[in-house]
Amino acid sequence: MLICVDLDGTLLDTVPANAASYRAALEELGYTVSDEYYAAHCNGGYYKDFLRPLMGGDPDPTDVERVHDRKKELYSQYLDAVRPNRALFELLQSLRAAGNRLACVTTGSRRNATEVLSHFGCVCWFDLVLTSEDVTKSKPDPEGYLKAMEHFGVTPAETMIFEDSGLGLEAALASGAAVFKVEAF
Repeated sequence: MLICVDLDGTLLDTVPANAASYRAALEELGYTVSDEYYAAHCNGGYYKDFLRPLMGGDPDPTDVERVHDRKKELYSQYLDAVRPNRALFELLQSLRAAGNRLACVTTGSRRNATEVLSHFGCVCWFDLVLTSEDVTKSKPDPEGYLKAMEHFGVTPAETMIFEDSGLGLEAALASGAAVFKVEAF
């Protein structure tokens, strides 16, 4: 069985770290975002989609990339604000011990995903980590989950997915796998 898990909001509450690092990066260019706005409108989304409105609606694409790159540089400074989903941590450890394969499928960057998973000592649990750099279509497209299944040679019937956000749940359901919605923790 393949167990796929989303990172932000599912395995870890990364909203404080993501919001703080995006806020700092945006402020360097004269823009602002509150933690509340980030949590409600940005978390779990693709940066090219949610940064545009924060930057006036039609920003220079170079500025969008600059903010995103700077956010990735700043992210590690805020890792102590991240909270793990202890119940899901325990479940994943049990599922792995029972011989299941684990994949982390996130819209986040490889750099930040690796940093936060390493910070919590769980990067080694995953047989595969797929990030925004590994897909051409972000969630709600199921590409990331389908790539994970293809990587392990399993079918949707042999796959379980844990997700939290609307876009992530849409992607998970479109993959045809069994989907488990993770609520706030």
